[in-house]
Amino acid sequence: MRDTLLEQLVPVFREQGYAGATLVQLAAATGLGKASLYHHFPGGKAEMAAVLLRKSVADLQKRAFAHLTRTKRAPNERLQAFIDGFSDYVAEGAGHCLVAVFAQGPAAGVHGDLINNQFVDWRNTLIAVFEELGEKRKRARRSADQLIDELYGGLLTAKLLGDPDHFTRCVKRIKKALG
Repeated sequence: MRDTLLEQLVPVFREQGYAGATLVQLAAATGLGKASLYHHFPGGKAEMAAVLLRKSVADLQKRAFAHLTRTKRAPNERLQAFIDGFSDYVAEGAGHCLVAVFAQGPAAGVHGDLINNQFVDWRNTLIAVFEELGEKRKRARRSADQLIDELYGGLLTAKLLGDPDHFTRCVKRIKKALG
């Protein structure tokens, strides 16, 4: 039941952010009263967000970043699979990255260390793949940062425009540039 509740809570946090998501909205999304919701999540909204954040980190790791460490594939193929996995995670631009949502506002203060540490690990994994492609450390770091910037920037722009296809076009440009 808890997994079902978590899935019902995701859209509220994605659309409202941590600060904007109220207990009334969260309870309504699950069809439970606030007291029943507290029964499942005694720590309230902070506990709900923490559990969802851990699940989102695991999901993003599985769908995207895990491809980067599959060393039986060529580095370029791993980058392409990572991009495809990230695109899948954000529903080809129609969805949100819950990790990014929680990285903003009050949730960042509560969950910032988890988010920052995870992103540092992911960034370092990307840097290592670019180094495998022959780039020196400084250039590999810039390439990793640029890839993250382009993916998240494309996603944000798609949201601002209300056009998920913008993200799809962005992904195609990124993949073409990487070869």
